[in-house]
This record gives sequence, C-alpha cells and structure tokens, in this order.
Amino acid sequence: MAPRQQWFETLRLSIQQEHGKGWSIWEVGATKRNPIGRCRLTRIYEDRARSSVVLPLEWKATSATAILSAVGQLRALMDERNLSLQDANKLNTELLNGPQADGGEFAGWEKVAERFLKTQAGLRSSTLADLTTRVKRTLKALESRPCPRDGGTLMQRYADKFFAKAPAGGVGRKRNLLDVSRFLNYAVDECGAPIRFKPPSKAKINELIGSSETTTAEKLTPPVKPEDLAALLDQMAADGEHELHLAVGLVGLYGLRPSELAVLTVKDGRGEVGSVKRNSKTMSTKAQQLRKIRALDIPGREGEGERLLQLYASGLVRLPLSIRNQIALVKDKNRFQDVGAEFAQKLERYKPWQALVARNPGLTPYSLRHGYAWRAHCCSANPLHPRNAAAFIGHNVQTHLKHYGSWTDDASLDAALELFNQGVHA
Repeated sequence: MAPRQQWFETLRLSIQQEHGKGWSIWEVGATKRNPIGRCRLTRIYEDRARSSVVLPLEWKATSATAILSAVGQLRALMDERNLSLQDANKLNTELLNGPQADGGEFAGWEKVAERFLKTQAGLRSSTLADLTTRVKRTLKALESRPCPRDGGTLMQRYADKFFAKAPAGGVGRKRNLLDVSRFLNYAVDECGAPIRFKPPSKAKINELIGSSETTTAEKLTPPVKPEDLAALLDQMAADGEHELHLAVGLVGLYGLRPSELAVLTVKDGRGEVGSVKRNSKTMSTKAQQLRKIRALDIPGREGEGERLLQLYASGLVRLPLSIRNQIALVKDKNRFQDVGAEFAQKLERYKPWQALVARNPGLTPYSLRHGYAWRAHCCSANPLHPRNAAAFIGHNVQTHLKHYGSWTDDASLDAALELFNQGVHA
C-alpha cells in the first residue's frame, strides 16, 4: 500500500497545476522551541535565477488554502504591476493581515487610511484636519451601496455625496479630489489595493470639478486704493481706534499678510517678518529666513509706514487685545490662521470699513495687502519691477502676477491710455 501523501506534497501539486512550473514551497524557521515554521515561497525563472520570500503563514495543513491563495495573489500582483516577488509580497502582506472581503479581495481601507494619515503627520494642523476629513469621506463613499468598484466610480460617488454645497469649478472641489487621488494612489502603490482603484483620468476629474459660472475677472480680489486707505486711517485716528489704526496701517502700508502680525519684529529700526506657513517647503532652513519689510507711501502720508513701525516697536500703542491673544496661542495651536481671522473680524466690525465695502463690492481685509501690490505698479511715476514688488511682498513673481497683477478697472485703463498718448505726442 502506497504511503499517504503529505499535505504539502498535495499543495505543491496544486500550485503547479494552477501556476505552472517554477514555483516551490518549503518550511523555514522551525526550532525545537517553535516546531512549526513558516512557508518560504520560491520563484524559479527560465534562466534558473530564483527569488524567495517568507510568507506570514505557518507551515501546517490548516494553512494550505491560505498558502495557495497567497501564491495566486502574488502572481497576479507581479503580472499586473510588473513587480518583483519581494515587492509583490510587501504589498500582499497588507492583504493577508487585513480583513478579507468576498473572494479574498482587498478590504483593508481603514488600515490604509490610518497608515496614509501617519505619513502626512508633518503637515500643519489645519491642513491635516482637512485631509483627515476628506479621507474619512472617502471611506464613507466606499461603504455606500452599491459599492464603488474602481477609482472612477468612487470619485463619482464622493462628488455625489459631498459636493452639493461646493460650487462647480471652485477650489474646494479641486482640493477634495486632489486629496482623494493621493489617498487612492497610496492605497494601490503602497498597500496593495486593486489597481482598478487608481484615480481616473484628468479629464474625468475635471468633469467632476466642473466649470465655474463666475469669470476669472470676477474672482479677483480688488485692492484698497491709496485714497481709501488714507481716509480709513484718518477715520480710525479720529475715532480713537488707535490699536486698530496701528494694525491696519502696518498691513496696508507694508503689504503684510494679516497673520504676519504674529511674527513682526523691529531690529535696528528695520521691520522683519518670519514665515507663517507650515508645509514641506517653508519648513526648510532657507524658507525660515526673515523677510525685511518696506513701506510704500501713499499721497499725503509720506513716511507714515515708518512712523507706525517705530510706534509699534516703542510699545506706546499695541495691537488690539483680541489679536494679541491669538498671537499668544500660536505656539499651542501650531497655526497662524486665527491671527489673520481675528484681524479680519475686528476690521469687518468697524462701520467705516463696512461703508467702504458697500461702495466697493468684493473688498476683503486681504484687499489691504492687494492694495500694496497695486500701488507698487500703478501709483508712482516710477513703478516697481514685478520682481522687486514680489520680493517686497514675500512671494515669487509667478504668484505675484497670478494673484496681484491681473486686477484692473476702467479708471486705471483710462489713466494708462492717457499717459501713453502723452508720451506719443511729446
């Protein structure tokens, strides 16, 4: 009577029948203390080169089905993604350790989300909070019925569930889908999710973003004109709003981001500001260099910026208390946005500012910074070169031209035309 065939011999035959020659399994790692070892899988190629991995499966009969399934998954990953056996095993480990869906397919989305967010831990707190929200929304979209079966249907489901209040073509939709794409790429490339969950084409994503009904020109934030800034500062002085006058004057005359009030210092009579951004670029040593600030005069207020800076340095007049409170919380919160938000709230409650906005729809507190860029190019017989203006305001030329160099109005165009014609006739 022939001896009974061992379970692993039967398994080897099954592997050969399903996947052909060139695959073999052996036990490794068994000791007296731990008599049950692990399964080592070896792939032998036509040129006799070989590659091996140790599967996270015990060498015992009850593991036979799991081993056979693992070989199939590894071969599929290798063929589908042109991976080595080692790289395929690295991805497949997540499959074996995570919960399994019907048919053994990938179902470890919760674990992938946890791992993905850990890789993003260096982001500033507000950015990480937004990303976490979008990842959680993606998980909800994955759980909806009928279940999305690929990246395209998943993004469509995400848009259907969460874009009801997001205007078409808006930055909100773009940022949401960008983060969903990053998450899906990570799931497929790093965690072994099926390749069909790769994000769809750029054209499909743009279709989900949609087109805005608002023109580019309508989106541009108008600047505070120099005469309006002068009148606003005068009114604040007359109303005894000396602290708000100081804050608005510094932002408007120096072109500061409102949140940069938190990092403003005066050294040897010169003003400097540090970085208020928290991302991979600004965390570098170079990005942390201080930026010297320079005031641009407005007619009838020559030297006003310098006077306010020295007043700030003296401490005789301080920033509004609510802004100072937010500055004191920056270190604990690890963000600067609340300083800018408090500045905006303080200004928006001031009635002369409300009246100015009523006369100039679209104005925001950030328009004070836009007004600085406007004056740099349009309010002097010797306008600044865009490169210098961009350096003064603290960004690159491309950003300067995109966000600050596109706004104009009829009065400015008429003035430019008159100046040009004067030059021709002269």
